[in-house]
Amino acid sequence: MLKRLGFERLAAAMCAVMVIASLAAVRSASAADAPKPAEKTYAERRAADGPWAKGADWLSFGAGYSRAGGKNAGDGLGGYGIGYQHMMSPSYSFGASIHHEVLGHLGTSYEISVPFTAEIVRHFKWKTVIRPYLGVGGGYYFHKYYRTSHDDTGAPGGGWHISTGANLPLDDRHVLGLDARVGFVKLRGSDVVNPVFGPEPSSESQWSVKLNWAIVR
Repeated sequence: MLKRLGFERLAAAMCAVMVIASLAAVRSASAADAPKPAEKTYAERRAADGPWAKGADWLSFGAGYSRAGGKNAGDGLGGYGIGYQHMMSPSYSFGASIHHEVLGHLGTSYEISVPFTAEIVRHFKWKTVIRPYLGVGGGYYFHKYYRTSHDDTGAPGGGWHISTGANLPLDDRHVLGLDARVGFVKLRGSDVVNPVFGPEPSSESQWSVKLNWAIVR
């Protein structure tokens, strides 16, 4: 009798476990079959995140100060550039830019760099209208001397850079920003000697600070 009672209790417990497992499976299937919430439209994202909305495209123009590091570098001058940026999310963007930097001058002789670079940027949302950012990228740097007796354009040089700054939205379609960056560029080394700027270093740091104005689509 006791054995039969124990068997019945065991069978009842097994049935209860099976019922619970079946209910859990049904609930999981229902959750999997539930429709996912529709993704916000671009207009809704722009209303929520402004120029930093996912899918926004920025076309920017900038100008400011630039110079080269190193003991043979001339006095810094200025530069300008144009850039494109695509917001992959409100926090990250991918972009590319072309700049023309007059890195320095000694008298009427100039050292010039034209970087063609791409970068990934992290945008930070603070409790202010200004949003700072930090980026890293790299590319090709065209380097040359101008108005020396040996205006050698040099060999193609690769390099990478770090950028930081902040952006201020003027309205839904225009952004004003300040961009600072330093690039680390590979050059040809002391075997190349310019009559004005002296031996060319094997690598060079290139600094710039620019005021940017962007159109957002």
